[in-house]
Amino acid sequence: MKKYFTFVTLGLLLLSMTAAGVAVAISEPVAEEPVLIAEKIAADGYYQDMIYPEAAREVVPLYVDPGYSYLTIKPGESEEVTVVLYNHGEETMTVEPYLVPQFYNDNELDDEWVTISPAKAEMETGEKQEFTIKVAVPEDAELGHYSANVFFSGLEGDVASLYPGYNGALELSVNVWLPPNIEIFNSYISDRVEAGAEYEYSINLKNVGDKAISIDPQFEEIEDEWYRYSSQVSLDEKDVTITAPSIINPGEKAVVKVNVKIPADAEGSVNGMINLNIDDRTITEWSQKVSMNFDVWQQPEEPFITTFNAMTDDPITIKLFSTDYNYGSSSTSSTTPSFEVVLKNAKGEVRPVIVSTSYRGSVNLGQQYPGPYMMAMDEAAGSYIEVESVMTEDMEQPDVYQQGSTGYSETYIIDGGAGEWILEIMPHNTENFEYSISIGLTE
Repeated sequence: MKKYFTFVTLGLLLLSMTAAGVAVAISEPVAEEPVLIAEKIAADGYYQDMIYPEAAREVVPLYVDPGYSYLTIKPGESEEVTVVLYNHGEETMTVEPYLVPQFYNDNELDDEWVTISPAKAEMETGEKQEFTIKVAVPEDAELGHYSANVFFSGLEGDVASLYPGYNGALELSVNVWLPPNIEIFNSYISDRVEAGAEYEYSINLKNVGDKAISIDPQFEEIEDEWYRYSSQVSLDEKDVTITAPSIINPGEKAVVKVNVKIPADAEGSVNGMINLNIDDRTITEWSQKVSMNFDVWQQPEEPFITTFNAMTDDPITIKLFSTDYNYGSSSTSSTTPSFEVVLKNAKGEVRPVIVSTSYRGSVNLGQQYPGPYMMAMDEAAGSYIEVESVMTEDMEQPDVYQQGSTGYSETYIIDGGAGEWILEIMPHNTENFEYSISIGLTE
């Protein structure tokens, strides 16, 4: 409560002083304008624009640049970052930087990993001082993200989490990582399924390391607080059968077969997760979990109905088109759509003759790297420091052609007749379709 009160008081004081500065500027045009001191907080991509009035420096005299630092470090290695601390106060200050846990982060950065030099500095008013922060990660450190605040002043509260850089508060994040020894080519499984049906999917793996690696894939229910408030229901262990080798030798590929039985009473969406249980330090807990999401398709009991008017007796052409979307690296097993078409007019019911079918699709020529490697590359790039590439010549290169959406169409023709018509369409194995009605000559 004390920390919260301190922070709120500081915020209100800053706002009031900003307002006061504006009032002075209106009544006395020659008064000093507020100074913008943080157009770019850090060279590593963290930007922050804030007005820092001269009067506010009496309350918040210290400013550190950059106010945020992100390091990517392998176990047994170290990295350094240099920051500059400015004393905008009116008094000489003794600065002794120290590490403070972040209240919203469970993975705290160990203070034994961090060395700050100089450990103490006397700063005259208007003076700036460089500090070097070295983070040395132990060889046996667990992979993951760690963070903490580095305070250069004695201000209470977690001010760094909201205003990095101000009052000498630095937000320090460290990603401890290793290049994964297992390539996982399926980050998730997604499909449109029918209640009561059975499907089989594959998860492709490759050992790119130099040692044999054991795996023990198991099904897990998704225990997430968010799902309690959604329409998604988890599959049961009895609905999923997994077949996989127990060992993957160096250079070998392996396939994890996943057989899924959709419950007969399933509705809406169902989900689950495959934990590959890869016994290798380079694979983090979440990178080896393959989520499964299934949209349970319901066959309509009644057809779609629409009406139209024919002005002539020319032939009538009906075209139906369905699109199936493939979202990235999902593994799907969809069935080709089909339609039942009926036309009715004053003379009775007519079932049109199907004269053609067609297929089409979209293809992306951009390569997609395996899941863990994409995450490693993203994390390395996010650090804004030079790191070695995680891709090597020995690693499996995914197919350059990536299948996007696919389309299927059917074309029907009947002898026409002037007057009102009713068109009935019963779709099968599709979640969407488009239709067109042409009367007369068509291309």
